[in-house]
Amino acid sequence: MTSGRSTSVHSAPICISPKHFADYLSPQQDYCLFLDIDGTLADFTLNPKDSFIPTTTLTLLEKIQSHSVNIAIVTGRSLAEARQMLSPIKLPIAATHGLEMAFDGISASLTQINFAELTAIKQAIRQSCTPYDDLLIEDKPYSIALHYRQNPALADVAYAIMSTTSKNHPDWLLKQGKYVWEIAPKAADKGVAILILLKQMHTNDTLCPIFIGDDITDEEGFIAVQDSKRSVEKSHLTKGMGIKVGNECQQLTCAHYYVNDIHEVTVLLEGFLDFCQKRSTLLPDLANMNVPINVPAVDKHTRQLI
Repeated sequence: MTSGRSTSVHSAPICISPKHFADYLSPQQDYCLFLDIDGTLADFTLNPKDSFIPTTTLTLLEKIQSHSVNIAIVTGRSLAEARQMLSPIKLPIAATHGLEMAFDGISASLTQINFAELTAIKQAIRQSCTPYDDLLIEDKPYSIALHYRQNPALADVAYAIMSTTSKNHPDWLLKQGKYVWEIAPKAADKGVAILILLKQMHTNDTLCPIFIGDDITDEEGFIAVQDSKRSVEKSHLTKGMGIKVGNECQQLTCAHYYVNDIHEVTVLLEGFLDFCQKRSTLLPDLANMNVPINVPAVDKHTRQLI
């Protein structure tokens, strides 16, 4: 459910109490989940290769899946890394901000990559980073990222290196993240990736998509699930819910809702599982009833549920 608010980046999101997430949902509505990895399912680490998704979270996702809820991952990670972090469960994945897609065991790239140009970009960045031991280069199959989490004082240096390089390659886009800059093909767009996944899932027009993410690159996804006018080819999208992770986002996001941190994401998913379990017992009765779906009322001053 959504409050019907606009996608303006300046409109403050509503804080969701994760323990009461079911208050935002309706037993008569079908839902699907789109989830980011870093900062949403997995804590940040100084080296991205050290991050992991807790086993308890993976088990939680499996249990939600068992209630016929479609779940997909939308991440800046490479497809290989995303699969490794999700193992042993298998989910549809839009990796490298949507450039790589895996669905039903089939993997594909969503755009033509100029690998010669990508190689030149990577070489230029490596050369520029030589004097800075605290800058971490993440080499991906279709992009390259430069992390400065180990030394935030190098933020301006990291930006200068990446922006200077990207200006020489107009078909490539400089994307900002948390303590990271990334150069990727312009086709990299999490919103488009979500719409393509929805189409591949053969979902109906009344399905409510929920996207949870924490970073600037997730804004495209929030807009996609909340804007019923945006589509890929003939794929229609019902307005859904965008949920930002992090309380610093209140004036900086298109998401209609937010939770404070990764722990609250886990609590929210536990609440969603509880909703699914209770809904399963109600479905036979609901099929014979015509009960209206209630949009939650929100106090206009506190932005909390009434």
